[in-house]
Amino acid sequence: MSPNNTDAKSLDDFLEPGSTLMVGTESASGLEFRPLTTAAVDGRRIDILLDTDEDWVRAFNQGDLIYVTMSDTKANTWLSMRGRGSTTTNPARIDELWNPFASAYFDAGRATPGIAVLTIEVEDGRYWSAPSGRLGSLISWTKAAIGSAEGSGEHGDLKLRC
Repeated sequence: MSPNNTDAKSLDDFLEPGSTLMVGTESASGLEFRPLTTAAVDGRRIDILLDTDEDWVRAFNQGDLIYVTMSDTKANTWLSMRGRGSTTTNPARIDELWNPFASAYFDAGRATPGIAVLTIEVEDGRYWSAPSGRLGSLISWTKAAIGSAEGSGEHGDLKLRC
């Protein structure tokens, strides 16, 4: 498929609270990814609630480089991003981001010790999208196969606002 390069879109066009991301950090054995759930998106910032008891969180240093990917096969949208991460255990910020879905990830709910917020300040990123649904995908693939990129999808740089 040869998608059209169109105007940049923002993180808010693709992510919302509850979006699942694959978040990668450097480890002794290389780059490791894990699925994490978005708690909030604002401009170039992504906030995620996490457990500080995880080995990778204990090894994380403020300002470390973080890689993020997202694949939404229902909407036929894919993201690839890079940014810097920081964590906070500020109870007010955790309360602000807390929601009923977060309880599923923490054994004792909001009372679970070791809850923190990972904030990723996205520095750059790309997106790809195609018409959604089976019919949309079929049309997109057919157009791409016969050499007509128009309507087959789009891609571009993420527009990151402060």
